[in-house]
Amino acid sequence: MALLPHYTQREGSPAVTGTGFGIFSCGCGQSLLIAGYEPRNFLGIAIQCAACGRITETPGLPQGAPPPPAVTVVEREAENPPAAITSDTVLISREEIERLAALYQPRSTDTDSHVISDALLDDVEFQQRRWTGEPLDPLPTSYKEQALAWAVAHFRGRLRDPEWTSFADENDMVAVTIVAAFRDLFASWVHHPLFGAMVNTAAVQGFSLHAMALFGAAKSLASAGNRVGFVPTQGPRPRIVSFQLVLGGQERMSVIVNRFDGFAWPDRPQGTPQTVRAAVIEAMASVQGSINRLRPGMLVLSGGASHAGVEQLLIDGITAAVGSRGKRHRGLAAMAAIFPKIGLTGRPREVRFGHAFYPVPNRNHSVGQPVRIGSREDHGGIV
Repeated sequence: MALLPHYTQREGSPAVTGTGFGIFSCGCGQSLLIAGYEPRNFLGIAIQCAACGRITETPGLPQGAPPPPAVTVVEREAENPPAAITSDTVLISREEIERLAALYQPRSTDTDSHVISDALLDDVEFQQRRWTGEPLDPLPTSYKEQALAWAVAHFRGRLRDPEWTSFADENDMVAVTIVAAFRDLFASWVHHPLFGAMVNTAAVQGFSLHAMALFGAAKSLASAGNRVGFVPTQGPRPRIVSFQLVLGGQERMSVIVNRFDGFAWPDRPQGTPQTVRAAVIEAMASVQGSINRLRPGMLVLSGGASHAGVEQLLIDGITAAVGSRGKRHRGLAAMAAIFPKIGLTGRPREVRFGHAFYPVPNRNHSVGQPVRIGSREDHGGIV
């Protein structure tokens, strides 16, 4: 059965009128289907010609083009009336939005493993140099400023010892987490049109665990059923400082991912329930200018390479803070903690990687549509 058009031209007049300077006509040459045609405003929209009955479809989003921040989905209906749109309206077909959703959806890496070897480290250095244009520092002076370079240099030294086969201490565990997180970033998002901006974002922070947590959070929320949208900064080296959840129609919700490194490895205190909860409340207050009733959003706290025990303290602290302060922050849909997770496979030098994402909804949130944050079971970190 042939698909219905989205619009049917009537009596020779355009089926849709936009605000561009082009025209979109039927191949028969007898009918103007779209007046004021601007390609970016019509993605996969099928229009039936009144003269010859042919259905002609506008092109979809060009390869490599960033997805539009807001779209209006048009269903195929025999009786859709003629339409006039504004310059910021993007009409899109159900088929095109499903194609784009699949294209921009992060790829699953649940079964990926990482075996530390010189070949793997060579590939990490190659990909980093290919996308940033700069080689890794072979003699990094700081884990905090040059996390990936530090991790690669650490394992170059380890691999000189033929008897080294396992991750024996905290240095090993942090280093392998950084290397695996870097590889997971590439495996999850390299197909995305804005991947260059993602790399720029992480590179300026030395590919720290905090920098890569931004994209781990986006992946976790996408897995919960959300459409995720990135808005890059302007300039020659664009970056991504936050992302948005597309909730339907024109409604968006911002997601801010902030460092929570007051209790991080290697030299910060391990924390207590009181100190961690106080730090969570401070983090909540710090984003009031960005997340509020006028601009609802979600705050994610990145634990990075935290000391043992801080993970549960942070989850408990977020739960307590949202419960006691949620009424003051009604624009806050949820808070979450995100941690990188390494799973040992039992094979020499091999690990699996994932982000553990722990969302806590604000029951007092009453602004706009709720976000599908999922549950702790939806974001286990490693399968």
